[in-house]
Amino acid sequence: MVLEPDRSAAFRKQVAAARSADPTAWEGTRHLVHPTEWPVTRDRLLKAIAASAVSEDIKRHLTAAFAKDQPSTGRTSYPDVLKQLTGLPTTKGLRALCIFFGVRAASVAKWLSPSVSPATVDTFLQRHRNPFDLLLDQVPASVLDLGAGDLSFAEELATRYGSSLAAQQRPLILHCLDRLDPRSQLGGPLHAHPLRLSRLRAMPNLDFRFYGDQDMFALDLLERDQRLASRYLIVTCWAPATPTFAYEPTRLSPACLTEELRRTKGDSRQVRHGKEPALEVLHDGRSLLFPPWKFDIRGPLALLELMATRGALCLLGAVDSQVFWEILSQLVDDPAMRPPDTVFSPQTLPAVFGKIYHHLSGLPLGQTCRLADLAPLRSRFPSVLRTAGGQAASYRFREVTIQRGALFEGMPASSTARKFQGMAEETPPWFLSLVPELQETT
Repeated sequence: MVLEPDRSAAFRKQVAAARSADPTAWEGTRHLVHPTEWPVTRDRLLKAIAASAVSEDIKRHLTAAFAKDQPSTGRTSYPDVLKQLTGLPTTKGLRALCIFFGVRAASVAKWLSPSVSPATVDTFLQRHRNPFDLLLDQVPASVLDLGAGDLSFAEELATRYGSSLAAQQRPLILHCLDRLDPRSQLGGPLHAHPLRLSRLRAMPNLDFRFYGDQDMFALDLLERDQRLASRYLIVTCWAPATPTFAYEPTRLSPACLTEELRRTKGDSRQVRHGKEPALEVLHDGRSLLFPPWKFDIRGPLALLELMATRGALCLLGAVDSQVFWEILSQLVDDPAMRPPDTVFSPQTLPAVFGKIYHHLSGLPLGQTCRLADLAPLRSRFPSVLRTAGGQAASYRFREVTIQRGALFEGMPASSTARKFQGMAEETPPWFLSLVPELQETT
């Protein structure tokens, strides 16, 4: 069969236009042509071709090519036909045809979600000192690290658990997000070093992904392309950023926040640093440059909701005192511990938290306590985020465990946690283990 040059050229233009019009869908076609997925994709593509409105001669060419495509030769058969009709090499040509004929990723999730119950996670934490050991006990061994920074925690985690999971013939799934743009000149030591990235990508038995220049609250594109799982066994966040999570915007008014930032950080303005935007802060007579979003306030509720809806276990490490007390005010049930327009400080904390403040302030390094032993936990959290479908999340925490300190024996930690050891003027940070329960929306 010979296809007329003019007709094949016109079809190539249509395919090229469909491909360029939907770059998100184009990225999502990669796994459709993987050898393990191709037989199913091929059948779906044949059905879509038969039902399409393209000319009969093009249908015949495509159907004949795919019909003669034998399992022994796989998807590399008839490259000349694909080249003629798409203008692309074989694999890309198949991907382009998937786009043109509307064959999208199947609804089956790429990443296995944990099925472990909150009660099981709670029981595990009561019996084990190291919450990360849950990776050895439950399937899948998956971790989402928010604000991954220099990837020091990721490397420690992979080193500590990679071989043990390999002995169980299970991979470690480790996905890391950070808002810093790897190409930026701002951020200094918080950037992921290329050598560390290379080591992580080369580690055996590690399914590692790193997404830089990625806002943790804007994950729609990664979700649609299945570059992230919908839910992980563990979600972590080390040294939650200040001032981003140090103030809760549902508790503090915009005017209060603006004045507090000016008082504590200094005057600020948006500027250009070379070819990129930056935030200039005038502090103690010095001009400091930060990424332009440095003073964006999201608050603990946004972070807690993101973690609760993403993980069976939520771990917050190296939490400084300012962020810790703001988080704590949201975890307890008593609304008096969320006073409007009251900035938490050493002067206001004792009055707001009372016995809780005095008990936790006296907690020795390395010691643990259950927050429920100090005050009733909040039974339902307000949603401040929206899912892709526009539905509000409904959740609570079944258990909240508090530990004092930055480093704990046998547990991986970030470089920020290790820096606390040399900060004599800083009060010891906190480590929080939270077991979320998702609730039915009403």
